[in-house]
Amino acid sequence: MARSQLSEAERRFLLDPPRSLARIATVDADGMPHVVPGGWSYDPATQELVLGGRDVPRTVRAAHVRATGRAAVVIDGLASGPGWSPWAFMVRGRARIDDDSATLRLTLDDVTSWGLTAIMPDGPSSH
Repeated sequence: MARSQLSEAERRFLLDPPRSLARIATVDADGMPHVVPGGWSYDPATQELVLGGRDVPRTVRAAHVRATGRAAVVIDGLASGPGWSPWAFMVRGRARIDDDSATLRLTLDDVTSWGLTAIMPDGPSSH
């Protein structure tokens, strides 16, 4: 079931993120996947992920987004400390290329995450 409402941990993550890369996934007309890393930020005014990179409007991912209007993103990592503590924030949704800012903008139509509280400034006890 798709979830578009952000949890408190997800909202905090987006507003004060750790240093991380997004992996941006698109598909071509034949359904062939294409994944690239890129910079990211969150625009709370539009509630969109803003995805950057080199010359975004002229990239393969931009061509795919223009053709399909869809993209997916995962932002992930490992929490510092002992043991295996993965965290991830994943989104699938409607996408568009913003030629003015040379970015890809992704609506948070389907959100999934885990382990985010382990990387928050207040640590695992924050909810």
